[in-house]
Amino acid sequence: MIKVKHLMDEVEGDDGVRIWVEPMGLVREYCQWCKVDHVLPNLGPPPMLAEWFAEHPADYDQFRAKYHEYLQKSGFRDALAQLAKIARHQNVTLLHHGDNPAENTGTALHEFIDELNIYIPPD
Repeated sequence: MIKVKHLMDEVEGDDGVRIWVEPMGLVREYCQWCKVDHVLPNLGPPPMLAEWFAEHPADYDQFRAKYHEYLQKSGFRDALAQLAKIARHQNVTLLHHGDNPAENTGTALHEFIDELNIYIPPD
């Protein structure tokens, strides 16, 4: 199962692997304090798109569409398919820093992974 949480949300025992998915890295202290297992900024949107979304937070649907288009064309599609397979058997938590708990980078990435999962054969 995939969960989406803000970086500062409480760490829970069922979070599983916690992955930072914003386009910028994290300082080591945050990784330890927030129990971030993997910092994968390359899975986040391109910096220009992230900046645009920060300036236009009401345009989540447009952000999501552009981000999904970027992911579709990126070299990360196979890695995201593997992440979808892993999430079938263990919990994965995507960590973001957005203000809106429903419309953020983590949620958009989760939606993309869910869409990919449809095309992945069962184990």
